[in-house]
Amino acid sequence: MDGLDVLTPPTRCVPFRGEQVVVKPLRLEQVGPFVTASRTIIARVAMLAGMVEGAAAVEVGAIVLDMLEQDGPEVASALAVAADREAAWIAGGTLDEVADLLEAVVGLNRDFFARRLQRLIQAARPPAAGSTASPTSSST
Repeated sequence: MDGLDVLTPPTRCVPFRGEQVVVKPLRLEQVGPFVTASRTIIARVAMLAGMVEGAAAVEVGAIVLDMLEQDGPEVASALAVAADREAAWIAGGTLDEVADLLEAVVGLNRDFFARRLQRLIQAARPPAAGSTASPTSSST
C-alpha cells in the first residue's frame, strides 16, 4: 500500500465467564442501540457526577450498587451491544467481570464521546454573531 501501514483499531481482551471477550471501539451500526440501551444510565451518571467527586469510597460504592440494581438490565444490554453478545449472557457475569468489561468499553470509546463528538458538534454550530473565528480554529 505505497508504504503506508493499515491502522488497526485498538482492542482489549476481557476475561468474562470463562471466555476472552475482544472489545473494540463502537461501530456506527452499534451507536444507536448502545445509546438506546444506555439512555437511563447516561441520565443517572450525569445527575450523580457531581456527587461522586470528593465522596468517600463507601459512598461511591453505594451509588454504583444503586445504579447496578436499578439499571442492571440496561447495563447488560449496552455491554451486549458493545461486545456483540446476548444481554442475558452479559447479565450472568460477576460484578468484577461486568466492571472490567464496562471499563474496557468506556476506555475504548472515551475519546470519541468526550472529545471528538464535542469538536464535531462545535464545528457544526453556526458562528456567534460578530465572531471572526473560523470553525477550524481553536482556543487554548
